[in-house]
Amino acid sequence: MVVQNSRGGFTLLELIVVLVIMGIMSALVVPKLTGPMGNLDLKTASKKISASLRYARSQAASEKTTYAALFDFANNSLVIVNPSPADGDFSVDDQEAMEKMLEEQRDKEKDHPGRLKTYKLPDGIKLAKVLSKEGEVNAGIFPLFFFPSGGSSGGEIILANEQGRRYKVTVDFITGAVQLSEAAG
Repeated sequence: MVVQNSRGGFTLLELIVVLVIMGIMSALVVPKLTGPMGNLDLKTASKKISASLRYARSQAASEKTTYAALFDFANNSLVIVNPSPADGDFSVDDQEAMEKMLEEQRDKEKDHPGRLKTYKLPDGIKLAKVLSKEGEVNAGIFPLFFFPSGGSSGGEIILANEQGRRYKVTVDFITGAVQLSEAAG
């Protein structure tokens, strides 16, 4: 009777071949996965913007006061504020007054947390432009107002990612209703 001593295992050459195949496959698959992840970030950011605007509309109606959604292109963010009458009226054309009011609101937020709701867009997602009855805005601060009646100043907010994909958040000026849709590139 002959007993064979067989040791199961892999040779170094077999391991190297498997590692090369895995490297090639990951080089081909990973770029395919990052594109959809960027699109997912865009869709998620668009949904958060929509939810924030719905929140502002709801708060304006329930508190019987005007709320403002300030789109800050420089900081790539949205800030929801309840400006007090002491803050004065906003003017879409007066960027300095809006920036000053926003800084004052941020200072008040440090003393009384919870008054200011801010959403910063994730990396790779940007505010492309805002369309309103006043025209197209793609710099500075753009205010969108929600009134106690449920209506708003209305507009369309376009968000874009680095791959060129775009989403549009539409706010109806009569009803204040917020809708989300994919925008044409």
